[in-house]
Amino acid sequence: MEPSTKAPQDLLAEAETLEPAEREKALAAIAWDTIETAPETAHRAFAKLSPASPEKMRLIRHYAMRLAEENPEQAIEWALALENETETSAALTHIAVALAEADPQRAASLLAEHGQPGHELNVAVVQVVQRWSVRSTAEAADWVSRFSSGDARQAGVKVIAERWLPADAPAAFAWLGSMKDATLRQETARAMEGVILQQPESIRAAWRQHANETILKELEQQREIALKDVGDNVPLPQKDK
Repeated sequence: MEPSTKAPQDLLAEAETLEPAEREKALAAIAWDTIETAPETAHRAFAKLSPASPEKMRLIRHYAMRLAEENPEQAIEWALALENETETSAALTHIAVALAEADPQRAASLLAEHGQPGHELNVAVVQVVQRWSVRSTAEAADWVSRFSSGDARQAGVKVIAERWLPADAPAAFAWLGSMKDATLRQETARAMEGVILQQPESIRAAWRQHANETILKELEQQREIALKDVGDNVPLPQKDK
């Protein structure tokens, strides 16, 4: 199919006459095609899309990250001006990912304030924690600890365990030992035991020597479920030579 030679505004007028499903597709196509060449037409097409429709959400995610890379403050202002809460959340979640490398604290704040539970938030939390933990694992861990119970917190805790145990096992176990929330403590012990189980026996022993009896008992209590988590990633015991 050859590209249309009609002016963008004429295509926009034609799209308005279509049945709802075809209208959405046509408006989305116009927005995508004109986002660089005719931004005013793209914005008009975007505004006419149904709230939180699949086509509109794809555009929002793309535009949010693109704008955040150029001007984060403008991107946040644009996202907050969206009239639909789902749209705002999706936009700010993707802006947070774009900000994670340069300003992980700001990215984390956006997710905490505007993220909606679901796969998209879980992925964003992992990406932010991965970048933040390079700068300060302790700060990233503190942020994850303040999340409500759910998949996003579990995903973040897993990243912290994967990063902190190899870098500083005593600090990682001290973090676990400081937790007052019983559910969070179980989640963390499960994540840590999963990371430990994936190491050769010599590394497991080296890490575990930094844990007190209470922590070791908690890790052991999570071993069965942690084994299910890691599956076939547990190294086989080395044979004596």
